[in-house]
Order: sequence, then structure tokens, then C-alpha cells
Amino acid sequence: MATSGEDPRDGEPLGATAEAALTALFDAGPEAAEHLLKAAQELLLAAKAVVDAGERAVEAHRAGADAAGPAPGEDAPAGRGRVRRIDLA
Repeated sequence: MATSGEDPRDGEPLGATAEAALTALFDAGPEAAEHLLKAAQELLLAAKAVVDAGERAVEAHRAGADAAGPAPGEDAPAGRGRVRRIDLA
């Protein structure tokens, strides 16, 4: 790792692909960097939307399962627990 007074690029090697990408980004200028940052932000927002939709689907499934209640012959779980006792004997 680079210390003060040293060039930070003299630290651990990034690898040829990462180094080429950074060189191209620096050569392209600030507009390209801004564009990539905005694209990365949009990607993260899209991933967040997918995760949020998944959470809503899971909650809807849980609400439907809780509303249906236990099947005939099953004991109702105590409290909000979702674990049911299974008699294996």
C-alpha cells in the first residue's frame, strides 16, 4: 500500500484489465467519468427496485400463508412464529 510521498499507483498491481480501464477513463476526461457514475447509480437503483419487489412478494406470501391458518390436523404456531412442530414418530 502506498504511503505519503509515494505515487499511489506504485502499490499493489491492479491487473492489466483494471489498469487499462482506469487509463482509458482518465484519458476520456471528466465527462466520461460523470457518465459512468450516473450509469452506476442507475444500476444500483434498479437493483434496489428488484430487492424491494422481492421483499414485497415475500411479505405477500407470508401474509397469505398466515391468513390461511394451519391445515386440518396441524397445530397453530404460537405467536407469530413460522415454525411448526412435526411429529416424526
